[in-house]
Amino acid sequence: MSTTPRYQSRRTFLRQSTSVAAASALISAPWAVRAQGPLTLRFRTIPDPDGWHESLRLKGDWLVFEVSDGRLAGFGEASHSNDDEACKRAAERLFAEHYAGLRAFSVETLAAKEREIGALDPDFVTATAFSGLNQALYDLLAKREQVPVWRLFRDSTSIDGLPLYATINRALTSRSAEDYDAVVGDVARQGFRAFKCAPFEAVDGPDRAIEKAAAGLATLTRLRERFPDLAVRVDFHERFLPNDFYTLIPQLEQLQLDWTEEPFEVGPEYDELKRRTRLTIAGGELFWGLERFAEIAARRWVHVIMPDVKHVGGFGPLLTVMESTAGQVEVSPHNPSGPISTAASLHAAAIHPDLVRSLEYPLDRKLTRRVTRERVEDGVLLLGDEPGWGVEPPA
Repeated sequence: MSTTPRYQSRRTFLRQSTSVAAASALISAPWAVRAQGPLTLRFRTIPDPDGWHESLRLKGDWLVFEVSDGRLAGFGEASHSNDDEACKRAAERLFAEHYAGLRAFSVETLAAKEREIGALDPDFVTATAFSGLNQALYDLLAKREQVPVWRLFRDSTSIDGLPLYATINRALTSRSAEDYDAVVGDVARQGFRAFKCAPFEAVDGPDRAIEKAAAGLATLTRLRERFPDLAVRVDFHERFLPNDFYTLIPQLEQLQLDWTEEPFEVGPEYDELKRRTRLTIAGGELFWGLERFAEIAARRWVHVIMPDVKHVGGFGPLLTVMESTAGQVEVSPHNPSGPISTAASLHAAAIHPDLVRSLEYPLDRKLTRRVTRERVEDGVLLLGDEPGWGVEPPA
């Protein structure tokens, strides 16, 4: 890929497209509107290759939306709403209300829909349904134009791929020392340089939280000793009260963690958290739209925000979050998910390579994801030139 991209931001493009001159340019642009048949919606459910465990914050298979015009199909992921059947029903309703009548559409058409829908306050399942539909439409649009999705927004990018950190929660079964050692051993053998774990399941409430945290600290200590060359990120899943977590900070700092994620709910208490530690803090993963991410970034509560393309509203809203918080925080998309959302997150990074340095990736111990044409080499997700996302779920 070229290292000197000619870049036009999404917001600039959309502002210009409202003028007469830009409207004329849009007609001849590579993403110009092309009429197709009426759109239809179908669903694919792909069993989570590693199953699920009771300790997982979000559970479920990979739910994929397929939006077709009779000739081409675009795919979006709507996994982990915690109610796939309700998500499908919501998607059918939203598709009928907002998208079924579309034939010819463009980047500006989708952005207009995003502005309309962004003013809503959907529940989590509905937000996930909106997000899956939005992803699928960008994939379909790019396939119509025979370009990768990122090429809808810029002519070239400075990246060939994106470093991944392997999240291992779904790969663990017993949570024993042997289980952890085997799974992290696979992380190292596959060439990843960082992994994320969440070994504090025993902390199930404020009662005796420090005592219950001892097992998690022991796990981290052992992993740091056994795998000194791997960076370790820890997700605490908001299990702690602030004062309890402050007690753990000296031990966590000794472990030289690469980052700590959401020890408690992101908010004003993070001002004190940042005063008490030099650790990198990440947070914000399941929010809808821009508002909460903008607040977190403006107040500098964390160093890294984690918008999820499956819940934030889709691909366009993910770009909006990235652009609106640029210069305030790093962005590392939340992504314990399947190949579609992984590819969408990669394309967002290709559009804004200066904002993203890593992407979450569920460890694929059995290498089952290769059938989707996803390419991971030595812990790097490679960016291709195939139309759309460049991956396709199994039938």
